[in-house]
Amino acid sequence: MINGSTMNIIQMNMTNPQETSVQVSVQAAIEGIPSLFAATVEFLEPAQVFWVRGGESGSGSGQTPKVGQMSLGVIEKKAFAKAEFTQATTFQIADPVLFGEFAKVMMAADTFIWNIKATINVSVIGRTIKGLTMDKSLTLSGLSNFANLKILAFDIPSDAPNNTGALASIQVSIPNSSPIGISLGTMELDMKLKTAYLGRITARDVKLIGGQETILHLEGTILRQTDPIALQELSSMVSNYLANIPTTAYGQGVSVLPDGVRSVSWMTTAITSTKMSIPLLPPKPLNFIKQIDIAGLNLKMTPDQPWAPIVASPSISAAFQLPFNMTLNITNIYEPLLTLGYKNTPIADITTAVWNQTSSDMAHNNISFTLPTSSMPIFPQARDAFADFLIAVTQKDSATFDVLGHAKSSAATALGNVNITVPFNTSMELQGINFGKMKPELNGIVVAGSTVDYVILNATVNIPNPSIFTVEAGPATLHIIASVNNMTAYIGDVLIPNLRLAPGGNPLQAQVHFMPKDPVFRDAFFTQYIKGANFAASIYGDASSSPIVSLAPIMENLKMSSVVPGMNPPPKLIIGGGGNTSVGQFLSTNEVMLQVQILNPLPVTLWIHRLSADVFWQTYPFGSINVVQTFPIKPSGVDTSPMVKVQIASSYDFWMFMITRFIPANLGVITGAMVYVDLTAKIIATVDGNKGTGYEAGITYAQDQVGVFLKIEFSLAGLGFGFKKRSVDQGLEAEAVEVSSSSRSLFGGISDRDMVLMEEHLALEPVREDSTAYLAWLKRAVELSYPEEAAQDVHGMGAWART
Repeated sequence: MINGSTMNIIQMNMTNPQETSVQVSVQAAIEGIPSLFAATVEFLEPAQVFWVRGGESGSGSGQTPKVGQMSLGVIEKKAFAKAEFTQATTFQIADPVLFGEFAKVMMAADTFIWNIKATINVSVIGRTIKGLTMDKSLTLSGLSNFANLKILAFDIPSDAPNNTGALASIQVSIPNSSPIGISLGTMELDMKLKTAYLGRITARDVKLIGGQETILHLEGTILRQTDPIALQELSSMVSNYLANIPTTAYGQGVSVLPDGVRSVSWMTTAITSTKMSIPLLPPKPLNFIKQIDIAGLNLKMTPDQPWAPIVASPSISAAFQLPFNMTLNITNIYEPLLTLGYKNTPIADITTAVWNQTSSDMAHNNISFTLPTSSMPIFPQARDAFADFLIAVTQKDSATFDVLGHAKSSAATALGNVNITVPFNTSMELQGINFGKMKPELNGIVVAGSTVDYVILNATVNIPNPSIFTVEAGPATLHIIASVNNMTAYIGDVLIPNLRLAPGGNPLQAQVHFMPKDPVFRDAFFTQYIKGANFAASIYGDASSSPIVSLAPIMENLKMSSVVPGMNPPPKLIIGGGGNTSVGQFLSTNEVMLQVQILNPLPVTLWIHRLSADVFWQTYPFGSINVVQTFPIKPSGVDTSPMVKVQIASSYDFWMFMITRFIPANLGVITGAMVYVDLTAKIIATVDGNKGTGYEAGITYAQDQVGVFLKIEFSLAGLGFGFKKRSVDQGLEAEAVEVSSSSRSLFGGISDRDMVLMEEHLALEPVREDSTAYLAWLKRAVELSYPEEAAQDVHGMGAWART
């Protein structure tokens, strides 16, 4: 049973080490004994411990020197339990020098082999077997030179006194896979890189526990370096640390004082042979660059290089935070390489940034760069990400992009003059343009010309830009839809020669091609534009809005609300008019011939092709105009139309209105006076050219209080009656003349008797100075002209007048 069993040391911790002894606490198990029975193992003598030299390499040397012995008490195993025991005892060291050689291997090797021999008595099932020899080999895990050590904290709290370097404080975690533990007390290590000696560090009250992690606090001084190779290694260490890249430093044991005062030779041998690998790596990834601010970023796109925008910035500043509190003065920054990324996808490298020493503020940890005008080629595999980035910049309130890379620097530090690579690995949120919230203004709209297909308008499009980006997109063609009279439709295109949006307001010179596809909408829009109405509009783009292919995604997503202003102030198109006629011509033709003064509010010639209008005087219909004739109106001026005909009503009611309302209110027309009328008109015109060359549109127009100079002679000339008007001196008699046959045809509906009465009445024309008598005389003439209507007009005022 004993020979078939094995011994396993679970934990053996060494404390109070002396030259020839050390206190041990042993937790072990004897495996292979049937658990069914209770048993006891009595050690008749101290257990002898031999070290199998070379066992750590797997070969063995055949030498098994005795390293010591320890007295073990009775081991009792209960039935149905494991044979485990924990005992505290003294390990007697056979030879301190040999034990030092063993301890050196134990500290450095992954494994070592002990051979334990003892004479024992075993009691089981009431039977005792005496004098058995126990001879067991144990393969135990060594401490592996503190392998897998991890940095928990690395701090340089201050410069060291007398310009000797910098104080260092390092906290490390040592996982101990060995069952061996040992109290080391105060331990000193020399730190070095590949060749550079860094200085000495000390750990106090060091206690390694078998099978458990141990935390060490190391403190000391990192010495100032002057050797070029040492400075190069130091530069690499600092750069790697800032970039979260491990640099292996080495800790060579120098001394160990178990009680903090005296040394123990075998422990000193073990520790001075120990060489720890210390991976200098931040316990948490450092974010050296805390914040990046860009004063302005110009992004210029060109058709010939759509995937290599031209970029420039007056200032890119980076606020940094050092992980060490030692003197560090950056004296130069050079060879910056910055990579812009979006959503973890690198987009492009910026290699032309230049350190701006003047604007950098090293005292407050701020580095500033200037980015001169240079090309920024987009990585071929990142074009989709670049397009997404541009969409975010132009369509959202904010855009976040990554700034990666590094810059080399020269710095004077407490550790010496080093060259440090400064890492950049941060994200930056910038305010976007967000076209969707923009309200571009269209101002200064001026008609510049036209073709048959569209009117050309010069305009200023003011697009605000709240971001720091200056985007130069080159020529762009955008589209406009607008609403008028409950209709919404396309009205034309906005052609911007250079769509350049800088921070703030951007008054862009543009050309608008007005070309609605629906004639009804076109005329309604043109009419309301002349009237000074403002139109709710939307400006949008599409994939063909820019010749720069990389901007197609932006243009497809571009949409802005706007207002298209009408003419302000709204012009009065009909300035006035003038005509000269007589009562006789009224009665014979029912027409008034006059000329109209028309204003052209456009700076190009306006060709009138048709003018239709209804004329009112104080809401009473006065007549209508329907002229189909082409004549031009000079740019931004007033021209007089050819003679046009106002067709008046041929009715008893109209003439009674004239005599009872209009003429009494406008007696000045006898000699000529201004009469103010209202009118509604429909004008068919072409802009900047006659038909076939200019753009045709219709204007429905209403205007009140149009001044017309009108002279109506109170003469019946034109009716065909020959009579002589008497003078004041001639009394009431007048010479009657024969009525011509053509005159009778004008009153074909009048009986011979009424014709005779009319002739008699007309022969009695009163003097015009007596307006009351003259109006009564005219009224009687109308009644004689329309005897039936007059007979039905009991009030003698006509239907219109009665209203």
